[in-house]
Formats: sequence, C-alpha cells, structure tokens
Amino acid sequence: MSILSIRNLSKTYQSGSRKLTVLDEVNFDIQAGETLAIVGPSGSGKTTLLGLCAGLDSGSTGSVVLNGQALEKMNEDQRASVRNKDVGFIFQNFQLLPTLTALENVMVPLELKKRKDARQKAQELLEKVGLGDRFTHYPTQLSGGEQQRVSIARAFANEPKILFADEPTGNLDTETGEMIEKLIFDLNKEQGTTLVLVTHDLELAAKTQRIIHIKGGKIQEDADA
Repeated sequence: MSILSIRNLSKTYQSGSRKLTVLDEVNFDIQAGETLAIVGPSGSGKTTLLGLCAGLDSGSTGSVVLNGQALEKMNEDQRASVRNKDVGFIFQNFQLLPTLTALENVMVPLELKKRKDARQKAQELLEKVGLGDRFTHYPTQLSGGEQQRVSIARAFANEPKILFADEPTGNLDTETGEMIEKLIFDLNKEQGTTLVLVTHDLELAAKTQRIIHIKGGKIQEDADA
C-alpha cells in the first residue's frame, strides 16, 4: 500500500518578474515500510520536495497524498494535525527547543497527543538512544551527536507512519554520523516506519532500499539502491 503518493508536483516562486521553478512535475509513490533516499546536488530541489511531502509547505500544482489524505486540499491547521499524527522529522540542525530539557523536548509530541504516559515513554526512548543519564540536560549542555539523538527520540515519540530526515548526519563528524545512521535504521525497523531520507552522502543513501536522483527540480533516476 502507498503511504505517500506524489502526482505532477511542481513548486515555483516568483522573483520579481522572473519565475523560478524549484520542482518540475515530480511523480513517485512510496510503499509503507519502505526506506528511500532522495539525492542530488545543492539547489536541486530535494529539501523543497521533502517539505512538500511532509506537508510543511504546499506545491504550486499537483498533489501529495500522505497516508490516504490529500494535503493540497487542507488548510495549515489540518496539515499540522496530519503531521502531529503521522509524521516524524529529523533535521540537520536538530531544531530542539532550547528552553526545554532533553526529556521535555521528547515529551512535546506526546503531550500534543495528550498521552498520559508521556514522561515514561520519553524516558524509555531516551534510554533507547543511549541518553538515560541526560534527561535534565538542556540542548546547550549536549554535544551535536547527543542533540541529534534527542531529536531521533522525539521523531519516534508519536510512532509516526513516515519519518522524514533532512541531512541527519550533515553537522556531525564521521564516527558520530555512523552511530546516528545506525540508530535511525534500527528504530525505523523496530517500529516498521517508512523512511524518507534527503542526503548528499551516497554511502548513506546506499543503505536504503531505493534512491531517487533529482537534478534541476526533475527526477533523473528512480532505482533500487
């Protein structure tokens, strides 16, 4: 079953009198449980594509159907509700809330869902990513790798149907990056989540089942890894 279906998706921006096409008639489907990498040079449109797939932004034309729901027919509040329910995110720059501890950051999506076991679940996830001794630390007291582990725990907190990771190892040294990759794939497999990864790291991309190459806003190749 398709968890994500993209049809004729384009994104254009008006820059003065010029029209800038960032994505041009993109089409693909992702099956539930699949792991997929989107690769391409800087400025190829891959991060824009990820944002549209996740409902963070709307396309200019075309459709995005996420878990059976057509995002282009929704307003921002409705899209936010879909994201809270079905989507997890891991960003290159972690995007943790600086005024909250590691534990509180992971609790946020659980509290949005009004989970009574939010604290216990957040503690379990932090222990799973090796941060059982960091519950009360704030993001500034954590290394880059530790912050990314908190963001992974937060991403999996609401048991998402699909996880979007944008250059998840981009700000980390090689050794830390490899540990983060392993964590993402292990948790992904354990929870049966669909994984969509944007990366310029071809070694990381090769660990997924399928790679989409994008250039100049168009899909150049879509093949098994």
